[in-house]
Amino acid sequence: MRILRVLLPLLFFVSTVLSAQVAVNGRITGTVRDVSGAVIEGATLEVKGPALMNSRIVKSQAGGVYLVEQLPPGTYSLTATHSDFQTFLANDIVLVPGFTATLNVELKLGSTSETVEVTAAGPVIDVQASAAQTNFDVALLQNIPSGRDPWSTIAQVPGATPGTFDVAGSNMAQQTSTAVHGSKPGETVYSFNGLNLNWPGGNGGSTAFYVDYDSFEAIQLVTDAAPPEVSVGGSYINMVTKSGSNLFHGMAAAYYQTNGTQAALNAPSFTPIGTSAPVSVTNVGTPFIMGRDLTVQMGGPVLRDKLWLFGAYRFYVTKMQQLNVQDRPGVLGTDPNHQSNGTVRLDYHVNNKNTVNAQWLYNVQNRFYRRSTSYTYVTSNASIRQIEPAWVMQGQWIYTISPNLLLDSRIGYMHLHFDSQRQPGVDPTTLSIADAGASTLIGAAQNYSLQRTGATRAASSLSWFKSGWGGSHNFKAGFDTSVDSLNNDIYVNKDINVLFNNGNAYQVRAYNSPVSNKSIFHSYSIFAQDAWTIGRKLTLNLGVRFDHFRTFNPAQCSPAAAGDIGQAEFPTRCYPQSRDLASFNNAVPRISVAYDPGGNGRQVIRFGYNRFMLSQGTSFAQTLNANGSGYKTYLWTDTNGDKVPQTNEWYTNASGVVQTPVSVTGGVVTRVDPNVSRPYSDQINVGYQQSIMKSLAVGVSYYYRTTKNQIGRYNAAIPRDAYFLDTAHNFVNGLTGETVTPYNIPASYRGLSDYVITNIPLTDDNRYDGVEITGQRRFDGKWQVNAGLTLQKNRGTYGNGTSDDFNDPNQDFNRANGSIDQDARVVLKLAGTYVMPLKISSSVNYQHTSGFAILPTQTLTGLNLSESVKIGTSGSRRLGDVDLLNIRFSRPTKLSEKLTLEPIADLNNVLNTNAVISVTSTYGANFLRPGNVVNPFIARFAMRLNW
Repeated sequence: MRILRVLLPLLFFVSTVLSAQVAVNGRITGTVRDVSGAVIEGATLEVKGPALMNSRIVKSQAGGVYLVEQLPPGTYSLTATHSDFQTFLANDIVLVPGFTATLNVELKLGSTSETVEVTAAGPVIDVQASAAQTNFDVALLQNIPSGRDPWSTIAQVPGATPGTFDVAGSNMAQQTSTAVHGSKPGETVYSFNGLNLNWPGGNGGSTAFYVDYDSFEAIQLVTDAAPPEVSVGGSYINMVTKSGSNLFHGMAAAYYQTNGTQAALNAPSFTPIGTSAPVSVTNVGTPFIMGRDLTVQMGGPVLRDKLWLFGAYRFYVTKMQQLNVQDRPGVLGTDPNHQSNGTVRLDYHVNNKNTVNAQWLYNVQNRFYRRSTSYTYVTSNASIRQIEPAWVMQGQWIYTISPNLLLDSRIGYMHLHFDSQRQPGVDPTTLSIADAGASTLIGAAQNYSLQRTGATRAASSLSWFKSGWGGSHNFKAGFDTSVDSLNNDIYVNKDINVLFNNGNAYQVRAYNSPVSNKSIFHSYSIFAQDAWTIGRKLTLNLGVRFDHFRTFNPAQCSPAAAGDIGQAEFPTRCYPQSRDLASFNNAVPRISVAYDPGGNGRQVIRFGYNRFMLSQGTSFAQTLNANGSGYKTYLWTDTNGDKVPQTNEWYTNASGVVQTPVSVTGGVVTRVDPNVSRPYSDQINVGYQQSIMKSLAVGVSYYYRTTKNQIGRYNAAIPRDAYFLDTAHNFVNGLTGETVTPYNIPASYRGLSDYVITNIPLTDDNRYDGVEITGQRRFDGKWQVNAGLTLQKNRGTYGNGTSDDFNDPNQDFNRANGSIDQDARVVLKLAGTYVMPLKISSSVNYQHTSGFAILPTQTLTGLNLSESVKIGTSGSRRLGDVDLLNIRFSRPTKLSEKLTLEPIADLNNVLNTNAVISVTSTYGANFLRPGNVVNPFIARFAMRLNW
């Protein structure tokens, strides 16, 4: 032990370290007093529960304050003893991840052999937290009818606006982005047991791992005013795996649904341009053909109070119709998906001071006809075969140095192998053919890739509870580090994509295919925080976080292109390791105040100001990678009318002279502003929460957010003063009927590309305001509920990131003062359970989301540049509202003392509302034509066996 004492400071400041971790476990705190109100120091407090291998014992400190940490999700009892006082016993203290239960103890004079028992003592409000968080315990996870995946769970959180809508698992094969209270879509951390193991690609806000939903003990959602140990200002999703226990326990379940339990889809309609009669659109939607979900799990002791083991397996299959695709006359496309998961967790109680656990998570996600989301109508041949195995390994060590000093260290690795293959019958000579106006894709996929990603992370934090310095302090400090990489081999059939516009030959994109590129980023963070509680009412949460992020591209090569234009345009390419393309160093404050007016843990007033740096992934380096995928766009004139581009129709003219492309994209023509800085958001929250009735907490909050330093690009090769108003190419705005004069460039500028990635001050003009009313009740007696009503507005200047050009005045049309991100003005959530007579359990999951904004655009032709312009502000038109109501009925029946059988019936989308959730936004014959709708009503039946 002497060696450990010497090594601890070194471990804390040098060793294991990782991504911003947040509490996987809960805590119990409070003050010990006698009946006169005098504080009692030195009282012994012991916490017990089935989730613990051994009880936790602490002493009350100066001021009578105590804290018991590292309590896994579960139900606990607390016993308080002191000489000359009766024993105090509180039962039914329910803890979820990150929740601090404030339980004040009152000791009465008497013998310790006498016990005063307090029932239903567990508080439902965390009066020390920065903001109210949403927790899903086993009861909610298992009993609320949903898609049974993390995105369906996030969609139940008050204020959350998902990018799409799920009915009974209709989106199980494709994760969706979520915005919460003005956060950018994709500002999400998928944390496994407190460890961020996100997919490194994109902005770093996605996951590569499709989880076993049934293997979780709890899911914690932190969405606002997050403490400095949390990196993200959007959604922090902490998924806590079940563990073994001293009793053998388990579950086996089977879920089934089919087209026979599904209602007919109500076809939407639209009115084509130039007509007055609505037309029924029957070729939209993705109803179920069938779905099967099988799961089994077991946990228990290998050695009681010493070694626990938990294991689980899930096999999930769905098959969907694709009503918008006919692969041949009368034969609709399908979308079959297979998901399988394996989970193993081992917990080992080394001694009274040391506990370790190790976990292995495995997933295979096979989506056999994955279609591009850039087009509405994608034939099966133009889809990819997604074969995607991934796995995660984790380890955690908790060292209790003293009852009030703990070290928590974690390490993990996530690997993804994502192979997107050609469909059978599609060979390397099959062209990919898209029509922008008709939103169709046929022939072959626009590209194929083999992607391998790896994320290595480690984290360590030290927490210390100390009272007597003007109150009680819960100090916590830690740091984290990660190394993330993405390898991507990309190839394009015949190295070209063919583009039409409403059936007319339009463009050919010539790619630098094949490429084999790699991007890497390193990050580390340091945080420190103090939850300083003054008296029994006021808690100051004071914290700071420092983030470092650097990204670069290592040395790499790609072979010469082999298509029709081959080495003439894209010879063999080799590049040395790049310099650091971005090196961000940022310190941000995390400050909040929680005030309990009564000092009794039943109400709290909260205020917070917090800054969050936007998440970063490999996309920054990939955008700047000269060896990344890129293309040259040429105008195409189909002179022979065969709708197949010969090189003398797009690459050369009739005289054989190589034409100038209208645009060039890719890292080879992209550079970064050396002064670029990291984007961030500032959030202010004010709220009040009160416990009423027995276990119900209601609250009201206001949220404000603005995002600054957003990154975009401009084409330095074509300065703004090179553009001129071109009356010869006036166009009529399809929405307003007004004649608009576009900007053009001289022919000498055509195809010039020198894109600069930088911060765009114009996009700093944005603001989110939201008011939210919430109600939460944990399961007590017969019912529980989680509900929220959010009224919000998110407006600003539209930016399209690194696909934009802020030098192009055509792109300024209708750019300002529109809806941004996933701006839904009214969001209502209601999820809960109720035990009816005859022990019939019922559950409800209702979600209302007002319509998302539409950004109408129009394609211009005849200019010396490829141009699509905004003909209305974002939100000038909106989709219709979405109302989803799911209801469950079940009847648990005890077969024996330990065995319970539960038949389940889920009625999903009871109202059978087939709201339109996407439309063609490009002005033309199909403008506002529905592209997808909410899936129809479907009944899902299940049988669940618990022991």
